[in-house]
Amino acid sequence: METVIRVGFVYVFILAVLRVMGKREISQLTPLELVMLILIPELVAQALIREDFSMTNAVIAVTTLMSLVYLTSLLSYKFKRFGEMVEGKPSLLVDRGEPVRETMDRERIPPDELAAEMRKAGIAGLDHVKWAVLEPGGRIAFIQYDPADLRPPEDEEAVI
Repeated sequence: METVIRVGFVYVFILAVLRVMGKREISQLTPLELVMLILIPELVAQALIREDFSMTNAVIAVTTLMSLVYLTSLLSYKFKRFGEMVEGKPSLLVDRGEPVRETMDRERIPPDELAAEMRKAGIAGLDHVKWAVLEPGGRIAFIQYDPADLRPPEDEEAVI
């Protein structure tokens, strides 16, 4: 039972630390995936190097971890607020071509990093961006204006 309690404590602690760190630091991995990647080797290491001669203890530890991941996933699915607490919410970085400074400051996204991500996405400038959203996984999604919206308005007198 001590193994289950220890794994549970470490799981919750690492998950909380990852949430506090922010989205950009973990980038491509979800917090749950990262926790699993960090903990599984640690849980089986003692059994593998024979500090703990019981493979049963390692199996119990990994089973506890997988059960916690499954439970967290299930609770995130069933309860939206719990899911937002564990995984985070998307953050609006650009609104109709204008940077949202408060959000960029809170998420620690400097303007040059936003510009670099726009270049990677093949976007020439902020005037082409309707919205830029920092997703919970750390990726920045760009929603561009419809090309028709970018054309200058026709002069009504010239049309008549």
